[in-house]
Amino acid sequence: MEIDFQSWTDWVFNIYTLIAWVVIVILGVVLGIKKKITVFRDYNDLGLVFLMGLFPIVLIYVFSLVKENQKHIGILFIIAIEAALVIWILIRTLQDNRNPIKTVIALISKLSLSVLFIINFLNFVAPEGKTMAKRASKRHIALAFFVVLAPLVFALVKNKEGLFNPQKSLRYRGIGM
Repeated sequence: MEIDFQSWTDWVFNIYTLIAWVVIVILGVVLGIKKKITVFRDYNDLGLVFLMGLFPIVLIYVFSLVKENQKHIGILFIIAIEAALVIWILIRTLQDNRNPIKTVIALISKLSLSVLFIINFLNFVAPEGKTMAKRASKRHIALAFFVVLAPLVFALVKNKEGLFNPQKSLRYRGIGM
């Protein structure tokens, strides 16, 4: 049996990249909880980062309803909005942390947590699977992930204020906290 050296080195590189990414996210969470870095400035920042992940999904659906010859306009619109959001989030993260290394750690952490949150949100709302048991299993896994991720994300918010403040929203609805 012959081992393809190129595919093996690609596999090792991918594993090391994944390990580095996980270490950076864990470092960002730990430093954010200890208030050494600012991962999310406030709930508005949190909402912007999550919007950046949800926005393409919504726009892809909206532009799927558009005529075929106008789809390139939709793609350019999605790219322009996403680029503006990334630049805005990058500037806010740099303002909050002032140090480029801390900024990179905070940015990787906030974007990774938002992607993980959105993936699990979609798995919770519309799980894939051929049988009802498989869909229920995916929904349970997503719910367990929310139970772990939501307190971490809320702990990473520096200023507990903003439009997307869950305490204000719940208090407004009469649930209170």
